[in-house]
Amino acid sequence: GGYLPGVMYGAGTVPIPLQLKENHASQILNRLQGTVLIDLNIDGKVYKTVVREIQRDVLSGGVLHVDLMAVAMDQVLSMTIPIHLVGEAPAAETGEFAVITGLNEIEVECLPEDIISSVEANVDSLSELGDVLTVKHLVLPDEITVLTEQEEVIARVSYAFSVEEEEEEEVLEIDAEDVEVIEKGREYSEEDEQESENED
Repeated sequence: GGYLPGVMYGAGTVPIPLQLKENHASQILNRLQGTVLIDLNIDGKVYKTVVREIQRDVLSGGVLHVDLMAVAMDQVLSMTIPIHLVGEAPAAETGEFAVITGLNEIEVECLPEDIISSVEANVDSLSELGDVLTVKHLVLPDEITVLTEQEEVIARVSYAFSVEEEEEEEVLEIDAEDVEVIEKGREYSEEDEQESENED
């Protein structure tokens, strides 16, 4: 296969342009979720890096260019990691309630060696209406500092009827009122309307 262009920043060096073997690099980049440490071998020297940006072809989704950042193992990194919901919410079993998801990633900071690629949020505790799972319920290693607000909602129990149905009902009610107003309006002659406007 061909080569995938990229660049590596950081590690006290000028940006180094890269030619990565396309098949191998694309496989790795497409599997990535969240922030993951990647060993990058440049002329026999291995750098620990994280992906900062992947540029993709809009149509094919294929990787066009990748920005990697070399990290110092003693330097704290801030990053975003995805939240995966796990477990079964007892509240959703009856069909009366549904679990509405909120936040799907959190901002954290840690040393490169302590990076985790994702965090699991367990919905087993969501058993009745109003139950909420927030960032403070997440179980994370001690080495990781969460920057996201502790009270941010990840999942909550709500009624199962969808928001769309509510909106449709409201629209119908408004229509009915509009019709009545038009009919009332026809009872007055045009002169009456003008007079009432003048009186205001």
